[in-house]
Amino acid sequence: MTILLLSLYIGVLVYDLLFRRVPNRLLLFFLVLHLAWLAVTGHGIGGIDGWQSLIGGTVGLALFIPLYALRAMGAGDAKFFALLGLLLGPQYLIPLWLIGSLLAGVHAVAIYLSRQGMMYLLPGMSWAIEKITDNALYQRMCHARQGRQGIPYAAYLAIAAALTMLYKQG
Repeated sequence: MTILLLSLYIGVLVYDLLFRRVPNRLLLFFLVLHLAWLAVTGHGIGGIDGWQSLIGGTVGLALFIPLYALRAMGAGDAKFFALLGLLLGPQYLIPLWLIGSLLAGVHAVAIYLSRQGMMYLLPGMSWAIEKITDNALYQRMCHARQGRQGIPYAAYLAIAAALTMLYKQG
């Protein structure tokens, strides 16, 4: 089960970082897989029973739908958080939210500092930023985003989920 969950986290991480989107097909695939596993074995791919899964998914959706409605969160972020609640249960939602928000906050500060020209005060940062933004791969990635510039919150939730999973097993 760890490999399945890790593949979900990696898929969301990579896709959200590169394209600032969370693919519905990936989320739907894991939703169907989880429900099928739950029906056959009595527990989902995250190891929780049906009631914990239902509560986690409902709480995850209830917490992020208002943020989506206020345009503080993307639809993919809200759907992914609800899926995490469904897969892992409600007990993991607060740690995932805190870790994901901390990582997103660091990202937001970095964006703010770069827009204020303050990143250039750090030694070598000017050179690094120039090399990255001039890179053809970076240019293609920006083009593929089709103007989407938000913080990849689902990617940070995926990192938080992977860290939480590793901590739980260790």
